[in-house]
Amino acid sequence: MKLSFGDPERSDRSIEKVIEDLKGREKHFKRLIEKRIARQHADDVWQESLLRILARLQAGEVIENADAYMATVCKNTTTDALRQLGRQAQVLAGEEIEASDQMHFVVDFDHSLGFEKIQKVLRAELTPHQHKIYILKHHYGLDSRRIAELVGAAGPGAVRQSIRAANRKLRTPAVMRQLGVSES
Repeated sequence: MKLSFGDPERSDRSIEKVIEDLKGREKHFKRLIEKRIARQHADDVWQESLLRILARLQAGEVIENADAYMATVCKNTTTDALRQLGRQAQVLAGEEIEASDQMHFVVDFDHSLGFEKIQKVLRAELTPHQHKIYILKHHYGLDSRRIAELVGAAGPGAVRQSIRAANRKLRTPAVMRQLGVSES
């Protein structure tokens, strides 16, 4: 379906109608998003994608094919979210990041006292690389392939190997006691 949006002279549909039509295809676009990021983040990425396309339409940008354009926006927004998750994992692992690398994409995560206790144990027991991978896998729910892309690992196998090594370190009786997990 080729239509022009945002050009007042050629557009016969309002921005609201375009957004409504895109929301009608939400399941299709969310499937695209979920191919690249964990399901728990798909709604946030979808909403951010809608905001981005709305801003472009309000700026008067001409969009020839709304579906193709929205697919591209969803892919780009997912990439931004993955990068933000990687940066967030760096911070949680105790690594410093450049101020220019900070993004506005909001990532929800727990900062409760229990979480801080777990983070302290993870920092003490794991290497920064293992810690970052562990967070991306178990806290953010990313798959090994996406984690490998984010941390620059040789591939998904290297990520799985780091997770196995981290699990071995964390399953020792001393660490289990620190975490308050009873040995059975």
